[in-house]
Amino acid sequence: MSELEVVDTAVSPLSRVEFNPDGRVNYENGRLTAAYPSNADTTEFVIAVFRYADSNTVELPEGAVVLDVGEGVVVTAVPSDAYGVSDQ
Repeated sequence: MSELEVVDTAVSPLSRVEFNPDGRVNYENGRLTAAYPSNADTTEFVIAVFRYADSNTVELPEGAVVLDVGEGVVVTAVPSDAYGVSDQ
């Protein structure tokens, strides 16, 4: 039997959360849930919002995980090092 790590937390823009992006990741109404093997490597992410309403395209940083798309907005989890923040 394998163990799963489960992250279940409320997030908003600029929230920091650590999870493995290769596992199962769900996002709905500001709640992020991720499940992945307990021995998997994790990454710290910063929740970020990108707008695409004017051009219908958006450029995301390397390693970003798209959480939600709609109404001219893309909600993502951006690796903290790509976002420009360091561990504090």
